[in-house]
Amino acid sequence: MTAAIALLGLTAVLASAQTFEAASVKVNRSGRNPGSTGRSGGQLVFENTSLREAIAIAYGTGVDRDYAVSGPAWMGSERYDIVAKVPAETPRPQVMLMLQALLAERFHLRVHRESKAMRVYRLTVARSGAKLKSVPAGEGGFTFRAGHVSCRAESMDDFAGKLSRPVFGLEVPVIDATGLAGAYDFTLDWTPDGVQPEPTPGPSLLAALEEQLGLKLVPSRGRIEVLVIDRVERIPTEN
Repeated sequence: MTAAIALLGLTAVLASAQTFEAASVKVNRSGRNPGSTGRSGGQLVFENTSLREAIAIAYGTGVDRDYAVSGPAWMGSERYDIVAKVPAETPRPQVMLMLQALLAERFHLRVHRESKAMRVYRLTVARSGAKLKSVPAGEGGFTFRAGHVSCRAESMDDFAGKLSRPVFGLEVPVIDATGLAGAYDFTLDWTPDGVQPEPTPGPSLLAALEEQLGLKLVPSRGRIEVLVIDRVERIPTEN
């Protein structure tokens, strides 16, 4: 038995021991977009949320990393409302185990983790050297809009993870290979693909990373841990 399978087996045991006091799972056919997820008081509430997003939250793969969950395409388009009653003092890791158990019960979800080889970018330090302001580790901050990011107390591993998001348009995962430890404050400005600002276009994302931060994205191949969906039902069982 591999370590990954053993870990999932342990997770299943723990999840089966912890369940929500009450839970409702329904298909949402409103056609609205986007949905919302949150926890308030004694309730966990997912409204108009895709099953892919719910699974990503439950298993901690990151909701903006589509490559990290391998399963049927409909999981990203079908929408659901999930409302679960949970004591306010319940710690988040325990709530996520309870959510895993709920998804297994209502959608007959079965998963396993495996490492897959795929195209990646490796975030490295450019020949000119890093141009980053080192700061004490603390509560980080990340502000994003098209063509601009502002980071506070950001690690390079976290930054690589954010660059993996679809909003940056790189289309492949980004792996931190800078070797830079610690936290940094920085801003980054570039011209998104397809945008032609006046009077003069700014640098591309790849060029801006090197010019402004002294970082470089190198095309490569790497192994990425993926959550593989072995079984899932489109229509949840009755509440």
